Amino acid sequence: MLTFTETARALAREKKKPVYLEMAPIINECCFAMRESPSVRFGEPKDKSLYQLASIEGLSVYVPKELPNIPLKINVRNILGWKTLFVEGWKLA
Repeated sequence: MLTFTETARALAREKKKPVYLEMAPIINECCFAMRESPSVRFGEPKDKSLYQLASIEGLSVYVPKELPNIPLKINVRNILGWKTLFVEGWKLA
C-alpha cells in the first residue's frame, strides 16, 4: 500500500508530472541478498511495461509490478532548499 504525506502530495501537484518509483538493483553477496529503498522520480519511466499506472490520492503514479505489498509512504526531504521525494517504511531484507 502506497500513500503520500500532505507535503509530498503538494510537491507532486506543484510539479504537474506523474510520479514513479525506480527500484534499486538486488545486491547478491555470498550469504544474503538485499535491495535498497526505491527512488522516487517525476515523469514517466523508460520501460512502462514494468509498471502499473495507478491513481493514488489524486496523483498519477507508476508503481513497479515487483514492488512488495507493504505499507510505504512517500515523503519530502528538504536539503538546503532542494526538495525531493523519498520512500519511508522500506526495510532492507
